[in-house]
Amino acid sequence: MAKDIESLFAMRRAKWRTQNLKYLRYVLNDHFVLVLMFLIGFLAYQYAAFLQKMPEHWLPGYIISFFVSLLILFIGQLATFVETADQLFLLAKEQAVQRHLKAAVKKSMVLPILVIFVTVTILSPLVSLPFPVVLVWMIGLIGIKYGLLFRQSQSFIAHQLIQWQPLINYERNRQNKILKIFSQFTDVKGLKQTAKRRKYLDWLIPKSKQAYDYLFIRTFLRSGDYFMLILRLTALGILSLVAIDNDLFSLLLALLFNYLLVFQLLPISQSQDYQMLARLYPIKGDAKLAAAASVIRRLILLISGLQLVISLVTFHDIRLAGIFILSGLFLGVIYPKLKLKTR
Repeated sequence: MAKDIESLFAMRRAKWRTQNLKYLRYVLNDHFVLVLMFLIGFLAYQYAAFLQKMPEHWLPGYIISFFVSLLILFIGQLATFVETADQLFLLAKEQAVQRHLKAAVKKSMVLPILVIFVTVTILSPLVSLPFPVVLVWMIGLIGIKYGLLFRQSQSFIAHQLIQWQPLINYERNRQNKILKIFSQFTDVKGLKQTAKRRKYLDWLIPKSKQAYDYLFIRTFLRSGDYFMLILRLTALGILSLVAIDNDLFSLLLALLFNYLLVFQLLPISQSQDYQMLARLYPIKGDAKLAAAASVIRRLILLISGLQLVISLVTFHDIRLAGIFILSGLFLGVIYPKLKLKTR
């Protein structure tokens, strides 16, 4: 029976991996990969140039390495692949499931080990340490991460019994976080959406006679999938304009965040497809796409206008700030119409 339990969770793991690979094709599309390669190349060039000018035993390098090392310990979660029905059908095999939880710790270490290896390799030039010390640094982080995951796996066991409901809720939330990322690029099955009324934003909901104008703006304001993600990307774009001294690099980074922002807003056109009452209204199909494009246009033009004002203050060459006008028109007016027609 223990082997049957292992086979069951192995099958679920393989199914989850296959599903994610299918969605990953839509995330790593040609445009995104091109922008990502350009950004990585630019960052690598700037980092190499900085290392050549960096003084020996640079104290901020040690501080940055320390805090980044702490941050990467939060990357990678325990993947248990427990489902709701398990609390009933696997109740008699708790010992086998507990052994699975311990084995899941090792399988969940693949991503953290990769991230730790890459991060320490990138950070090591910032600190003047011999290779054996860097190796101990890397192994130490891996050991700490393993301990954190093992402790997490044991937190679902009390008095030698599995706490099924917390374990099920944890795994559901873990998978939902991943699926939410994919949902910004394509339709995702099995994703449970949640809505939260933000009463302080009710004044932004228009008293419009156009049904989809009202529904889409309401969806944006009350859906965490759109509202919070857009806030984070907007904040990152503004932060890049304020914190980065290189005008061209901060501009490109802000434009990249704006591009991702538009990409995350495009699925809003399909957010009300499950509403049967909306289909009963005598509304033409083009009205839905026009309403979605209108919401995206207002948001992008607003954000681009805000970035334009900030760049006029922070840029050394204010002529570069004019690009936000062109990018706002393209990403807010032209690009959404082209993409929405293909959906």
